[in-house]
Amino acid sequence: MRRRPSEGGPDAGPDAGPDAGPDAGPDAGPDAAPATGRHPGGVARDVAVVLGSFVVLGLLCGVLWSLVASPAEFTKLPNGGSMDEDQLGRQFGVVGWYVAIGAVTGLGAGLVLAWKRSRDPVLTGVLLVLGAVLAAVLMALVGHRLGPGDPRAALRAAKLGAHVPQRLDVGLRPVRPLGPYLRDTAPVYLVWPAAALAGALFVLLGRAPERAERDGGHESPQSAPQTRVAG
Repeated sequence: MRRRPSEGGPDAGPDAGPDAGPDAGPDAGPDAAPATGRHPGGVARDVAVVLGSFVVLGLLCGVLWSLVASPAEFTKLPNGGSMDEDQLGRQFGVVGWYVAIGAVTGLGAGLVLAWKRSRDPVLTGVLLVLGAVLAAVLMALVGHRLGPGDPRAALRAAKLGAHVPQRLDVGLRPVRPLGPYLRDTAPVYLVWPAAALAGALFVLLGRAPERAERDGGHESPQSAPQTRVAG
């Protein structure tokens, strides 16, 4: 009488159970890690954090700019107002303060945000540029609003020889028309995004060896050599 071999006999391998198929691999279990990718919740959180940070920084820097910058002054004359060379130099100092504050703040924001929001470097870089441009515009608007008023109205009411401060503006050209104004002031506004990208690049270069070591230390299970035991 022949004896039927049991399912757990010597010819049965470790994967010969009913649930072990030919395609079953180390990632087929219930604890397999999900595929990496951009999650909508994470993207929305990155957008909110980066842009919100730059909005706050732009507002605060506008207040600081209005406090530390000293606009040039007109001198009331019988036929209007005049500004000498010394006062023109002070106007360039106003722009210098804007550049200094924007460069330092943009660099710091780029460093911190690129370090904290490093999940997607490409997305973070795009958000840094957009947020920095927004902060540059907000800083100029807030400083303009908090600075001296329209000098033309003040000159009409001032006495001869009185000094009337210029408005706190980026550049000497008025905002309208917009095209010539942007041609003159674009390099000043671009200080913000340039500084933010410089900070982000510093973080990315500093983390490059760490990222390469981490990626090289985890070998893909599919690429691992598999051996078969000949029966």
